[in-house]
Amino acid sequence: MSSNYHHPSCDICIFFFCVLSAFGCIIGLVFVITDSETTTPFSDLPIFQVNRVGALNSLTVNGTQITAEFDISVFAYNHKTYSRAYYKAVSADLFYGGEGLVLNRTSLPSFTTHSKSASVMKMTPSVNISEDFGGVASDVALRRKDGRVEFGLIVSTLFKYKNRFSHSDWTSLKVVCNPLKFAVSRNVYNTTTSHGVLLEGLTCTSTY
Repeated sequence: MSSNYHHPSCDICIFFFCVLSAFGCIIGLVFVITDSETTTPFSDLPIFQVNRVGALNSLTVNGTQITAEFDISVFAYNHKTYSRAYYKAVSADLFYGGEGLVLNRTSLPSFTTHSKSASVMKMTPSVNISEDFGGVASDVALRRKDGRVEFGLIVSTLFKYKNRFSHSDWTSLKVVCNPLKFAVSRNVYNTTTSHGVLLEGLTCTSTY
């Protein structure tokens, strides 16, 4: 006589096997996500802004020679839900007119910005050009008669972010802050600290 008896321990074994298999799949998926490197989408790039408290501390134009000293602060906002945003190999180029007319290059320290917070890059670039490089001196002398001169700033950096379950690879980031409008004395030779204020802050443009 055949028996249809089914031992209950078999059902228990099958149940636990299924549970363990599902658990293993979940762990594997989490590991893959955690270990994966993703490309940072444009919409998730940090926001960079120049604070209005910046200043053109001094500006002297004498013939073809121009000297200037700046005080500029750039804020990097981690506005998304990144756990941390990392920056390294940071540099800033001060330019006049076109981006190719660089007057000063400054190296800046690496930094990390945590979720929904900001880091400040403070810089004091100086310019001392004895020849009329790119016609900068003559053009500044002409434009300052209107009581205002404009410069631009490029921040270059390697950037990556880290979340709880993912992180990006290092990505080259170019941040253009232009124009930086400074009110200056109409005196042909000198400005003073009080006259060289930054007229307005601005949000910079970020690209890969």
